[in-house]
Amino acid sequence: MLEQVEIFCPHCFANFFVSPERIPEDGVSTACKKCGKSFTLVKASGDPVKDRASRQQGFVVVHEKKRWKPEQGANGSSSGAMRKKKSAASRLFEHKAFRLGLCAAGIVLVLGLVAFSLWKSSAHSRFEKSVRNALAQASNSRVEFKLEDMSFSTFRGIAGTHGSLHGLALRDREQEKILCYIEKIHFRIDPSKAHFATEPFTVRVSVANSKIVLNGCVLEATGSNGWQATLKAKDATADVGATDMITGQGLEFAAGFTGEEWNADPRFVLGNLDLGVKVKQVESLSGNISKDADLLFTLRNGLFPKQTDGAPSGSVNYGETLRTKWGESKTVAKIDRCSLKIAGSTVHLAGKMEFHNPLDASELDLSFKSTDFSRMMKFLYRMNSETFDRIVSLFVTLDEKKVTAYAPDTDSVDLTLSLKASKMKINEQDV
Repeated sequence: MLEQVEIFCPHCFANFFVSPERIPEDGVSTACKKCGKSFTLVKASGDPVKDRASRQQGFVVVHEKKRWKPEQGANGSSSGAMRKKKSAASRLFEHKAFRLGLCAAGIVLVLGLVAFSLWKSSAHSRFEKSVRNALAQASNSRVEFKLEDMSFSTFRGIAGTHGSLHGLALRDREQEKILCYIEKIHFRIDPSKAHFATEPFTVRVSVANSKIVLNGCVLEATGSNGWQATLKAKDATADVGATDMITGQGLEFAAGFTGEEWNADPRFVLGNLDLGVKVKQVESLSGNISKDADLLFTLRNGLFPKQTDGAPSGSVNYGETLRTKWGESKTVAKIDRCSLKIAGSTVHLAGKMEFHNPLDASELDLSFKSTDFSRMMKFLYRMNSETFDRIVSLFVTLDEKKVTAYAPDTDSVDLTLSLKASKMKINEQDV
């Protein structure tokens, strides 16, 4: 009996069985029993190039059925020898000691996985507790941070941790309104480097009847020697009215804190705080607003009350601490740098405030310099006429007191303000 192989109709893919020995060397045409269309059968030549050319012409190439050949090992041994080796391996499983050892290894592996899972779960619980405590510490009597849920991936990352924050919100207690909301943040933690980083996420802000959306946000933080954090946003949009929209590109917010328990009162932390903001460009529908903004604010010897265990979230009153305690620690707040361009006007701002008790005795020094000032005033008039009127009123009042802050001939403003012991000086003149 001749051996048959399976072929398929190239038109309807119906299957048939034919004997390669019955196909002549020149091929043979046949009709499909299912669709009725004709096709040509040719016997495989053994040359891959020639067989491929036959298939491209629409022919069905029929290969002879492969016959079984003894398997050869890597050293040329036959399949019989290989089967002997396999039988020897199978006899190994018949030994009781080997089976017991295999079971013991499996139990150890399972226990190891369980222990690893419990260890990771414990680390996740500690991290979640620290995050929620930090959010409670940051809340006060006016605003509070809320977190709906936090999830972790147990086996993703052996030494590190991967997880997600769900429903992070900043809420106004008095107005019962959500000021800022983040739906989901995917993060990863490297404990060995005390490093925290997120994947890009979106922040939605609702404040002063404006809707702000920050896209492509990435947060990185380190916990060595205090903590430092940087939030970068690819772009941002803000609906400020029915007819105007503000967009921004290249936003960066940086913060850093170092501190220790205050010896005079362990309920407070004595620390230094740095806040930085950089914005590449801000535009509106009517034109460019600002670009190349760079601000750095520092606070030295500031006191921050601790959130005691069991105290309700938001019980800490930072305003009262500022008025009564910052003078004791000799807190100094300083604008190290502030430069930006507003509507073509270049602005530089610098200042320092030393806190004393009582708060009215604090010392303040502030300087404001601007070139092409009229351009900024035109922009302010277009955006907010009330602010424009207040600035004009201030310059008029200063002129009445013989204090010159604005130079019309150079279109520049040079204003220095000094407040000490309830006395005020503007441009070195008592007011």
